[in-house]
Amino acid sequence: MANQLPPVLVTFDADVLMAGRTQVWQEYAKVGTCYIPEVVYDEIDHLTGRAVEPAIEQVAREFMRFFADSGWIATDAQETHRALEPSIKNQSKQAMLVVATAQCVYGLAQEHPDALVIFVSNSQPLLKRLASVVAPNLCGITGAMLLNWARKGERPPAATQQLQSLMRTLADRQSTQRSNSRIQDAAVGKTGTSTSKFTMRGDSELKSPSSSTKTNQMGLSGSPRASSRAKKPVPSREESRDYEPAVYRIKHITAPKKRDSGFLSNLFNFLGAIFFLTVAIGILWRVLDVKGFRKTFVPALPQPVQQFVKSIDPK
Repeated sequence: MANQLPPVLVTFDADVLMAGRTQVWQEYAKVGTCYIPEVVYDEIDHLTGRAVEPAIEQVAREFMRFFADSGWIATDAQETHRALEPSIKNQSKQAMLVVATAQCVYGLAQEHPDALVIFVSNSQPLLKRLASVVAPNLCGITGAMLLNWARKGERPPAATQQLQSLMRTLADRQSTQRSNSRIQDAAVGKTGTSTSKFTMRGDSELKSPSSSTKTNQMGLSGSPRASSRAKKPVPSREESRDYEPAVYRIKHITAPKKRDSGFLSNLFNFLGAIFFLTVAIGILWRVLDVKGFRKTFVPALPQPVQQFVKSIDPK
C-alpha cells in the first residue's frame, strides 16, 4: 500500500480531441480515467451541426457516438485562480473557451487531491498558464506525449516528476496524520493513567481505616482474633424502621389531631353576639325614647336589660 501509485485522471481540451479518431480516443483511456470538461463537450456537440468544414463536423459526430459508450466522464468542476483569470474583459469566444477549460481542469485537481490530473493540450501558452498554478497534483502534456504513454507505457518526464512530488506530499500528509493520531492516543493514555492513579489512591485512602482496624484487632501473640470480627445480626423489617434516616422518618409522621373544641367556640361566639346585640338595642332604645311606640308595639325589655340601660343613662 505504501508503494501504490496514485490514480491518474486524464482530461483534454477541444483541439486534442478533434485531432483524433475513435482508435486514438480508446488508447487514451489506457493511461487512466478520462474526463472531459463540460465546456469542451458543449463545444464539440455544437460542431456536430454547425461546423464550418464537413470534416470537422464528421469528427465531432464520431466523438459524440464514441462518448456515449466510452465510460468517459463529463465534469463541470470549476475553480478560479489568478493565473487562470482572463487578461481582458472583452475576449473572443475561443479565448473564453480556453479560460473556462483551464478553470475546469484546476477545479478537477482540487476535487481529487489524492490523484494525478493530466491535462492534455497542444497549446503551449495554455500549458504554461496552467503550470503557473503550481498545483502538486496537476500536470500538462501534449497529445503526442499521451499517445506515446498509452502505446509504449513510457511516462513523460513531466508526469513522472509531478507524480513523485505528489507521492511525497501524500507521504508527508500521512505521516502528519499518524503523528497527530499518536499524540491524541498519548493524551488519552495519560488521561487514563491519571484517572487510574486517582482511583487507586482513593481506594487506598478508603481502605486505610479498615487496615488500622485489623491492626488493632491483632492479639498479643500476633494472630487476629476471630471473635472480634463477628457479624452483626440483620435487623428485622420492624427494627429497620428505627435505622431509617431522619429525612425519611419525617414522611411517616402525621400531625396529631386537634381535640373537638368546635362546640365551645361556637357557643362563646353565639353568647357574645347576643350580648352585643342587646347593647345595641338598648342604646337605640334610649336615643329614640318614643314612649307611645314602646307601649304599643315594643314589648317590655327584660329586667336585666332595663337595669343595664338605666346604668348607661342616669336620667
